Parts: sequence; structure tokens; C-alpha cells
Amino acid sequence: MSLLGLLVVGAPQGASAEVEALLASLPPRLPVPVLLAVHRGPQELLAGSLARRCPLPVLEPDDKDELVAGRVYLAPAGYHLLVDRSGVCLSREPAEHGQRPAMDPLFESAADAYGPAVAGLLFSGHEDGWAGLSNLSSRGGRVAVMGEGDPVEGVERVPLKDVKDWLVRLSYVPRMKVQP
Repeated sequence: MSLLGLLVVGAPQGASAEVEALLASLPPRLPVPVLLAVHRGPQELLAGSLARRCPLPVLEPDDKDELVAGRVYLAPAGYHLLVDRSGVCLSREPAEHGQRPAMDPLFESAADAYGPAVAGLLFSGHEDGWAGLSNLSSRGGRVAVMGEGDPVEGVERVPLKDVKDWLVRLSYVPRMKVQP
């Protein structure tokens, strides 16, 4: 049983090595789907290179695909990746912070759909994602930032090497003993 229903991750352009390392550190039986928005150019292919080291399947979803635990859904180039309780939604709405895909729309839609059952992980280094992370936090979701920077109230700083432990802590509920 998991307290967590969804993990959303946002990373700026140029962080592909760090994103690869993050995906490589994911538990192979992660009991939740992962949605990932990475800033990139409209023709930039990314899913194949990210999938090489990730123990989970990495795919670019089609509009209205259902979410499956243990898969990584990468926002396709040129589309915002959104989520609702029935699956993913792809949007061609205007760029936010000069980006499409952008992190804020993903984080905000996850907060709307999953509330406290969502965890958000943001790579620092860009203004995109902070409003969505704040929205997630205000709805009871767990939020963390990777990278350097000043502490932000209510936001954990998690070094890349500790992300797996952070996820395990959020994802698993210990079994309770049944009292006779």
C-alpha cells in the first residue's frame, strides 16, 4: 500500500545528465506513475536516452493514455503534459516561462487531480515550476527541490543521491500488526 499516488518531476534544459541519474536511481518496482516535464527544443529526442539507465519503462504518452504504476511518462516536445484522475492530457496551450512543455502546468494539474497523494520534485535553476510546487504544497502534497539554493519554507532540499530514500519514505506504508 502506498500513501503516494503520483510523482511529478520538472527539470530545466541542460539537466539531462541529472535527469538520467535520477531515473537510474528509481526503485524498479515503484508503485506509482512518474510524470516528467523537461524543457527541450521542439525536435529534441529524449525518451530513448533517458530509458537506457532507467529501471522503469520511459515513454512519451499519447493524449488520454491511462496512467500505469511503474512507468515514466515524459512530456513530448512541444506539448504541456497534464494529468487528471483518468490519465494524461497533452496540451498545445501557449508556452509558460517561454517553455512548452512547462513544469507549472504539470504540477498544478497534479495538485488538482491528486491533492495530498502527489509528490513533486523540481530541479532548481529555472523560475518554471515554483508556482506549481507551491500549489502542490498548499494542497498537502510533498515537495522537494534538487540543487543548490536558499532554503524555502515547506520545501525539502534533496540531494540527487538521496532521492531514492526520499521516494521510499513517501511511497511505502509499513504493515500494521493486527491486534487479537
